[in-house]
Amino acid sequence: MTDENTTPEGTYEHRAAGLNRRRFLTAAGAGAAATSLSGCLGGVGGGGDDTVHIGAVFLLSGIAEVLGSASEASARVGADAVNEAGGILDMDVEMTFLDHEGDADRASRNFQSLVQEEDADALIGLTSSGVTLGSASTAEELGVPYTLTDIGTPYVTEHDYDTYGNFYEEDEGYAAGIDNLFRLNANTSINTYGMAKFATEELDGVQRVANLGPDYAYGQQCWDYFKAYADGLGADFEYVASEFPSLGAGDMTPQINSVMDADPDLVFTSFWGGDTTTFVQQAAEQGLFDQVEDVFDTIGAAPGNFESLGDTIPRGIHFSGWYWHSAFDNEANSEYLRRYRETYQDDDTVIGIPSFTGASTYSSVWMYKQAMEQAGSTDFDDVISEMEGMTFEDDPRGSVTLDADSHQANAPTVIGEISDSDDVPYDGPGMDPTTTYTLDRETALDLLEGSGLPPGV
Repeated sequence: MTDENTTPEGTYEHRAAGLNRRRFLTAAGAGAAATSLSGCLGGVGGGGDDTVHIGAVFLLSGIAEVLGSASEASARVGADAVNEAGGILDMDVEMTFLDHEGDADRASRNFQSLVQEEDADALIGLTSSGVTLGSASTAEELGVPYTLTDIGTPYVTEHDYDTYGNFYEEDEGYAAGIDNLFRLNANTSINTYGMAKFATEELDGVQRVANLGPDYAYGQQCWDYFKAYADGLGADFEYVASEFPSLGAGDMTPQINSVMDADPDLVFTSFWGGDTTTFVQQAAEQGLFDQVEDVFDTIGAAPGNFESLGDTIPRGIHFSGWYWHSAFDNEANSEYLRRYRETYQDDDTVIGIPSFTGASTYSSVWMYKQAMEQAGSTDFDDVISEMEGMTFEDDPRGSVTLDADSHQANAPTVIGEISDSDDVPYDGPGMDPTTTYTLDRETALDLLEGSGLPPGV
């Protein structure tokens, strides 16, 4: 950035006294209330007749601040790119970023503020599956087009209430889809299907599989879905141990040693952010990587993780994510990466390649441009109708379609091998993408049969 508050394309305002943008992006636990962005011709401070206002709600403080900030970084690049392309309906895009602080009630109040007080035309977010499920009813009542860019739980794009039960009304209900909600990232169902398929078809000699993951809904769901897909694929794995350190645990060695005592061939993990760093460092110290054939990780493939770990992370193990910069060879991805580098080349708090939430967040602004211009307005119902079944050709991951029924994008999950050959702008390894996987509902239903788990696709 040439200045802490301006870029050539956008102007930033912070409604938190004494907090500049650099500190906002990096301060864990700062509790920053909001930031706003508009195009070079647009105003700041709420949607109006001359702007299209998109509200963004992410976790921008605390343990997962790194994920929310990564999403914010790509959303800003997307908004600038859309404004350079003429905006939406010849109006500049304005974005407001709010911190949900890991709390569903806070997220609900964010939604209400953005829509009722600031006239938001659309929403993007969030950074927590639990917060998403807990605040979805508020978003439904508001009726605003709402696109998830960072959320794993399959439940929130499952609309088959008859089969899976209503999440909001039944103790064992798993279907939580709402009519105005869409998702652009690969969810946990897609992610774990890809990992189970890779483990089944690409890894030789794997029989005994153990699990390590964070002790909350995401970690448990990842393990349940991995086992269900592996069983459905005929893997015949023996599941020998499962441990769940607390989220943000400083010491995972008891759980790591317990898993090692079970003598697995493969360790499946669902750590992300700082937990990925803690796990890899302590697993290396305990000798886990010397004992097993491979270690998987669901969404640990983030530049920040790899930079922090450096030589600690073994080369050759496999990590996964919703996006990786070198996994997609197309013009849209090249343009996205060029814009991202140029935007943050002078900002030493942002790594020069996007994180795994980047492509879905960047594309969310473009998807709204396409839907609103096809609708000819920003009317909520008209835009939602256009988004159902809509295909966006210029996503960095390739052509992406939002399913007309589930509202889940057919987005890929990327599996790659930790490597020094990747061209990354930091000291440390990158990842050589080995394959990508997508998942359709028919395949998911077939493989999950008998598990009770909803496909969410």
